[in-house]
Parts: sequence; structure tokens; C-alpha cells
Amino acid sequence: MKTFLITVLLAVTLPVMSAPSWYKGKIKRIWPYGHDGSFIVTFEGNSNLSDCKHKYAYFTPQKQPEKMLENSYALALSAFHTSASVGIVIDKDEMVENDGQCRAFSIDLRK
Repeated sequence: MKTFLITVLLAVTLPVMSAPSWYKGKIKRIWPYGHDGSFIVTFEGNSNLSDCKHKYAYFTPQKQPEKMLENSYALALSAFHTSASVGIVIDKDEMVENDGQCRAFSIDLRK
């Protein structure tokens, strides 16, 4: 009976624990890669992205529609040129599926 209850408890709580993570910082590098509008962002200093492969945040059309990806790129460039802080949302559970790559869902400016 205990094993059954623990199994049910884990089955209910594990999906809840899979929440997006926020990474905050100032952008150090931005570069486009591929032909689909994808780009990579890194943060300055001791990066909050340290648990991501190469400490990169990947912006791809698999996670963002085309227009949103274009807007994210424009926002990242603006933040880079003004030294503004940004927040990036990444689902860490997908890192395993993506070979450790942190694929970003969104980006916003921070004060």
C-alpha cells in the first residue's frame, strides 16, 4: 500500500515540479546561426547559464514563432547595446532532450 501511495504521489507531483526557470543578466555575446533565424545569447561574468551547455541560451523557431523570434533578436540587440539586464525563460526539463542546450521561450528587459 505504501509503495502504491508513493508512486501516485510522485506521478502527481513530478509534472508540477517541471517549471520554467528564469535566468537574468547582461548580455555578453549574441550571434545568429543557421538559416532559420536562430541565435545564441551569453551573459557577462559568472553566468547564471552555468548549467546550460556552453553557458548559452539558444533561441530557435522550435520554441518561438518566426515573428516572436525576430522580436527576441531585436530586444537582445537593444539590451546588448544599452547594457540593460534581461530575463530569459528556459524549461530545464527539456535540457536532457536537447543534449544540454537551454532553449529559450522568451526574453524581457530588466531594470
